[in-house]
Amino acid sequence: MPGTTKKVSIVLAGSGAAKYDVDINRGTTARDLLERLHLQGYLRTLTDPSPLGENEAIYSRVQDGEKLLLSPPSDVA
Repeated sequence: MPGTTKKVSIVLAGSGAAKYDVDINRGTTARDLLERLHLQGYLRTLTDPSPLGENEAIYSRVQDGEKLLLSPPSDVA
C-alpha cells in the first residue's frame, strides 16, 4: 500500500559518515528503530534540538528521506 512506509537515515553524531538507511511504518517508535539497529542513544531531527520521545510514534514527526541525528546516551548521576 503506497504511503505507509517512509525512508529515513540515521546519522551518528560526531562520526562524520556513519549512516543507517531504514524504512519505518506507522506506529514505529524511536525505541523500536534503535533496537532494530542495535543502537543506543537519542534520536532527533536536524530541525528540532529536542530528542524524539523513546516511546513516541515517530512516523508523523519525520518526512520521507529525512536524516535523523543519533546522539550517544548520556551518563546521568
